[in-house]
Parts: sequence; C-alpha cells; structure tokens
Amino acid sequence: MTAMRAVFLVIFLSCSFSAAILAAPQAIADMRCEYGLISRGLTPWEVRRRCGRAVYTDRRIEHRPPGYYVEVDEWIYDQGDTRFQRLLRFENGRLRRIELLSKARGMLPLL
Repeated sequence: MTAMRAVFLVIFLSCSFSAAILAAPQAIADMRCEYGLISRGLTPWEVRRRCGRAVYTDRRIEHRPPGYYVEVDEWIYDQGDTRFQRLLRFENGRLRRIELLSKARGMLPLL
C-alpha cells in the first residue's frame, strides 16, 4: 500500500507542478490598472490612458538582422509596495511583452 501511495504522490506532484508552469506565462501576460486591463497588442496611448504615466521610460532603435530596425519603448510601472513592478516593452508602437520585476520601490533596473 505504501508503494501505491508513493506512486500517487509522484503523479499528483508532477501534475501540480506542470499546471503551475503552464499557468505562469498567463499570469504576466496581462496587467490590471486603475482604468482597465492591459494586454499585448495595445498602443502606448491605450496603455497610458488606462494606467497613467510610467515611473520610468526608455526609447531606442534596435537593429535586427537582416537589415531592419525596430523602435523600442520600455516603460516601468510601480503599483505599490504589495505588487511587483512591471516592465512593458513596446515594439513599433505595440505592446509586445509584460515582465515582472521586483517589489522593491525606488529601485529601477539598469536598462
């Protein structure tokens, strides 16, 4: 009976771990702001309208082979001590990625 319990425990833990890994990207695919939900594909104007001004912004042009350029904007939002900071990355005027940063306020990453 203990061998059967061990097998059941291994299967249960494996399924739980797999479900957690599969759910993790969705957790950072969206971001809730005061005036709405933010998701990939939005324009900077739509994000600013829903979330207000970011605490940090950076704009640059990145070269991508084979010979084209992408306009990149990165914004950081700090929504309080109890929530993770988020880095929003826009490419050519569309939100492409939302990344979780630290909870530490006042500490912005070096970009």
